Amino acid sequence: MCTEGDQRLVEAVKQNKKFRPEIEGLRVVAALLVAVYHIWLGKVSGGVDVFFVVSGFLITTSLLSKVRRTGTVNFFDFIFGLLRRLVPAAFFVLFTVIILSYFFLPEVQWTQTIKEIFASAFYYENWQLAFTATDYLDHTNAKSPVQHYWAMSIQGQFYIIWFLMIWLAIWCAKWMKTSVKKPLFILFLILFAVSFVFSVYLTAINQPWAYFDTRTRVWEFALGGLICLLLTRSKLPHILAGILGWLGLLMLISCGLLLNVSSLFPGYVALWPTLAAVFILISGENPSKFGVEKLLGTSWMVKLGALSYGFYLWHWVVLTFYHVLKEVKHVPLTDGLLIIAGSLLLSWLTTRFVEQPLRKVKFPNKSVRTALLLGSLLAIVAGSNAFWLYQMNSDQAADQKLIGSDDYPGARVVEMDSVPKKDYLPEAEAIKNDKAAPYTDGCHVAAGDPVVKVCEYGVTEDYDYTVALVGSSHATHWQPALVKMAEKNKIRVLNITKSGCRLSTYKAKDPSCIVWNKNVVNKIAAEKPDMVFANADIGYWNVHEVEKGYIEQFEALNKKGIEVFGVRDTPYFRKDVPTCVNHYGADSPRCQTKREELFPEPSDWSKLKNPPENMHVFDYTDFFCNEEVCKPVIGNVMAYVDKGHISKSYMETLSPYIEKDLMPLLEKVKEKRSS
Repeated sequence: MCTEGDQRLVEAVKQNKKFRPEIEGLRVVAALLVAVYHIWLGKVSGGVDVFFVVSGFLITTSLLSKVRRTGTVNFFDFIFGLLRRLVPAAFFVLFTVIILSYFFLPEVQWTQTIKEIFASAFYYENWQLAFTATDYLDHTNAKSPVQHYWAMSIQGQFYIIWFLMIWLAIWCAKWMKTSVKKPLFILFLILFAVSFVFSVYLTAINQPWAYFDTRTRVWEFALGGLICLLLTRSKLPHILAGILGWLGLLMLISCGLLLNVSSLFPGYVALWPTLAAVFILISGENPSKFGVEKLLGTSWMVKLGALSYGFYLWHWVVLTFYHVLKEVKHVPLTDGLLIIAGSLLLSWLTTRFVEQPLRKVKFPNKSVRTALLLGSLLAIVAGSNAFWLYQMNSDQAADQKLIGSDDYPGARVVEMDSVPKKDYLPEAEAIKNDKAAPYTDGCHVAAGDPVVKVCEYGVTEDYDYTVALVGSSHATHWQPALVKMAEKNKIRVLNITKSGCRLSTYKAKDPSCIVWNKNVVNKIAAEKPDMVFANADIGYWNVHEVEKGYIEQFEALNKKGIEVFGVRDTPYFRKDVPTCVNHYGADSPRCQTKREELFPEPSDWSKLKNPPENMHVFDYTDFFCNEEVCKPVIGNVMAYVDKGHISKSYMETLSPYIEKDLMPLLEKVKEKRSS
């Protein structure tokens, strides 16, 4: 990702330091690699890491130049100047995405896209994606047209961090009565070390989060800043510098081929592309007759460098809608070349007809001009996005009132002779938000977090019963059914769940899950529930017995005198259900799965010879599947929010049937305890 800010920084460098044309070429190579890997290889190239190093180098050069001229830096002039260069093209692309998404993007992706457009406009898209990457209900969603804005968000945050570093260095230099470069070098070195160590640590324990975390990327910017401070102080033999330059280019090109960038970055492996950028910068500072800077600094490379920002902005958008319209997974060579050419053309058009005219707008006061320009662009993007969101949500409240009626009976369809054919509810654009409350209110513990969190729902005062819902995300989606019956029966519902972490002592991939399972039984016992509600098995195609770890936890609860209401796991599908239904229709065989594959008879639980004495196991499969297939839409209600998690709306229609089984057991437990 190469930003317009970088491009203008190059212009600043031209005026204050010798121009480095090979930097333009380096950005072109990195931008093309990003596009090539996205289009044909379906992975990342490490090119973004190169941009971060280059940004650190250029912004440090520019800020030091201002310090030399004026003795200080002005925050508002600095930030407004960067935003004035960054925002026009970025926001024009965002506005275009809003229009294209409304007409061409599947409705099931609207909510996700709206969230990410807001996040991109306000420069927190990386954090939005970090939460999505570790959210079991979101991480399988299709990639949005603005996902690539994550790198720009980190860069925007970096600019603020860098201003603070420069300002602190100026203050230290005055206090120490020395050059600003000395304290700045120390600050950069500390920042590099702390961020790099943290990056290695977090990548090892939670790579999906680490990939988008600003703190794991700051060391890359710091490396660029350190090179800026050290480069002019060291001279290398031309031959050695030339070798380093070509080695750097080779490392950059081969990075994505040799390394699994998607799953290993940004830990210590990110040293590969960042050092590649450093080698090229060193080579450019010590030019030779046959150095790599001769290739990267050619006039056509410099011209392409001016388009690299727009190219980065457009290539992912064009590629995303190509996949939507063509409905293909793999891009043919000719189509990919057209995507690259089209992105370059759109970049030139954006520069010529959007950026340049906006920069020529005249106002009496420069600050007022900048504020008005940025405010207008933000208002256009945020306003149009908000209007789209309002339009999407306007009918959802009325639709929710229909669920459970004779036209939309959901699970109650098993009792009915026939149901009129209706368009399913919740509608495609609303289904991704139709989740149990713990998924969205912070009560469902995320991957990587070992804490056992207890949240109360239903009747929290003067209650007669306490039911603890315990387990993974496949336990959490039962929560709406329990809450639905809670007020009528005066039940306090406890949610004790964690993503990807079943109530089992099995050896989990996530170390935090092992810790969670060690502590969860005592935590449950401390709450003194009348019943634990949990999954009794795993509904995967390749699992045909109750996991031993389940039995161990159920026995541990038995020793505490706690009864368990066990349910057979709900169906898993092989593809995102709402997307499939939105594309092929609710009755398409493509969106169904065979019952016998998921629920062979006898059930896993019934095959146990000595089940735990505290277990009461119930099978609600008939509410999800007929004799042959498990369907995505049941009783005109969409039953799924993704491949296997049940929608809040459908689970609420299942509540009366669970209530019929659960209440007699709760009454027996209460009688037993009172006797």
